[in-house]
Amino acid sequence: MPMARRPSTGSPSLFYIKGADSDDEDRRPLSKKTDLPLYAGGGKQRASGRSWAGKKYSKSQWAVMVTVVVLGAWFYFTPADIGRTGDVGAAGGARGASKDAMASPTRAASKPPKRPRPPPKAPGLPPDVVDVNVWPASTLTLPRPPSTERFLAYSPHSGYHNQRISLENALTLAFMLDRTLLLPPVWLGHAIPYIHFEKLQRRLQLASKVGLEQCAVVGEGGSSDPIPRECEGYYDWSLVHWDFLVDLDESRKVVPMRDRWNHTDAWLVEDLGLRPISKKTGVSPDVYQLRDAKLYDFRFYDSPEDQEPVGKFEARIDVAQLQKETEDYKLLHLGSMFGTTRFHIQEEANFNARSTFRKSMVFKNTLLDEITSEIRDRLGGVGSYYGLHLRVGDGIFQTMAEEHMDGVWQNLCVSKMGVTQEVCDEVVQASWTKQGRGKKNLKRGEGSNPGDGVVEVDSLPNAKRAGGSRQGAFNHDPLPSLPVITSRSTSPLDSSMSCRRPLHTESHLLPFNTPLFIATDSRMPTSDLHLALFFDAFPCTFILSDFPSSSPVNTQPVEGLGRLTGLRNQDDKVPLAQFLYPQLDAQIAAYGRDLIGTPQSTYSRFAVDVLYQYYQFVPPFLLDLWVDDAFD
Repeated sequence: MPMARRPSTGSPSLFYIKGADSDDEDRRPLSKKTDLPLYAGGGKQRASGRSWAGKKYSKSQWAVMVTVVVLGAWFYFTPADIGRTGDVGAAGGARGASKDAMASPTRAASKPPKRPRPPPKAPGLPPDVVDVNVWPASTLTLPRPPSTERFLAYSPHSGYHNQRISLENALTLAFMLDRTLLLPPVWLGHAIPYIHFEKLQRRLQLASKVGLEQCAVVGEGGSSDPIPRECEGYYDWSLVHWDFLVDLDESRKVVPMRDRWNHTDAWLVEDLGLRPISKKTGVSPDVYQLRDAKLYDFRFYDSPEDQEPVGKFEARIDVAQLQKETEDYKLLHLGSMFGTTRFHIQEEANFNARSTFRKSMVFKNTLLDEITSEIRDRLGGVGSYYGLHLRVGDGIFQTMAEEHMDGVWQNLCVSKMGVTQEVCDEVVQASWTKQGRGKKNLKRGEGSNPGDGVVEVDSLPNAKRAGGSRQGAFNHDPLPSLPVITSRSTSPLDSSMSCRRPLHTESHLLPFNTPLFIATDSRMPTSDLHLALFFDAFPCTFILSDFPSSSPVNTQPVEGLGRLTGLRNQDDKVPLAQFLYPQLDAQIAAYGRDLIGTPQSTYSRFAVDVLYQYYQFVPPFLLDLWVDDAFD
């Protein structure tokens, strides 16, 4: 069985399901019974022999040729190859026999490998690999619901935090319509991007590993040992239950949920007891489909009197009218529910329910919480260090990295730390000189403010939200002042930790002796020019990779990180650590004195708006704020 692997350093690409939009079956015609080769020559057959490529051969010559071909095939295809081909065929047969299983595009490799694959390893797991159950046992076999129960389904897509936003919105709409939510699993890793309703449904139906069980034994292969074609990308994604990552118990008290691990229409009919699918429409008469053609197609309003413009959305939907139109349908099926501004809420009950759903999205995993607590305490404890959540690794975040990091620096240095602009600029120039980058242009436009466009926690009380403001909702005690650190003995760092370079001794630079933790998607943070300023300014800067093993800045490895590396999904044997490191990173940063994120990132927005506020005991009313959609 494959060992748990380290997270890939390559930038992810959009997941494409092979076979989802194309037919790759071999359409060549079958050979005639009278022709020995597949493509026999067109000459006439004669009693005295057979012809091929314009030449005539006797029966004895044909017998010799056939013998040579058979023997050559026997020696080329070793028993190991034959056994493997048989396994693929058996998997395909099992897949076809299961009518209610999700379809899975499985094809045999177009060419056999150049050398035989070694046999599978003996049963048993290496000591550092642990298979974990990512599905609650109660969700595997559910009784058929009563005929009076009404349901709501939606189509998840894109990365984890876009799925999280979609779930929050789906729960909100299910609460408004008094329906049970069909809860899909979490897709971790290379995700399905947004596409219009019909195509997204088809992709979700095909997104299954049913019938690919052999891929868990084959492993990831290599240049000299290629894997079967149907196993390509097998280890790039995995499905887990939401309860593996968060705690939905409080949300279940508000909205009933029923797990939907299968996106086929046949499963809906069987599991929910719907009427059979109509041959004319392609759906059950019990299903009302609200089909979207664009990502931002529908915006929902809970008050007919609310005249807020739809903004970037195409159409307005009043929830009360939608409830009337769909009350006779057992299932209301929507497409994408992504969008932090998809709902405009006025009713108090809806606002409170949404706040409950938002709080339920805080990470709740025993091992991640254990690791977070240990690293947090080594950094000095809650509020003893600054936290940054910096995205610079791909897409728009890589393109705008310099601009974004300039804003983060201004926000941190001037707004949060209270350092003068003159000193902040001095630190910037010193960093650029150290990097050999010359002199940085620090001219700012007239009227610009420090950290324009950057997520600021202090500004959240003034953020726009639906439902009006509540008196006293945003009042909380200010955090105590940080101590002045003049030496290692006055630093809050644990004795196992060491700074990357000597502490500042000049009085105007002493604030930068405070520890700093950077959560980032940079492949090489310590040598990334976009992050260099922070490493140069703060002698005691730390990142997650400082903690798995002993290093110049950490003499005591965090044991939990070793256990995290060995976690596998017991269903598909995919290592889970590669998907959980970003969550762990954000948790540690959110326990800092202040947390600053990257503009346009839903991940940073979640870390600041939800994790930071939850960990710092900010009142839960802050957990429902209207913000602009981002690009994660």
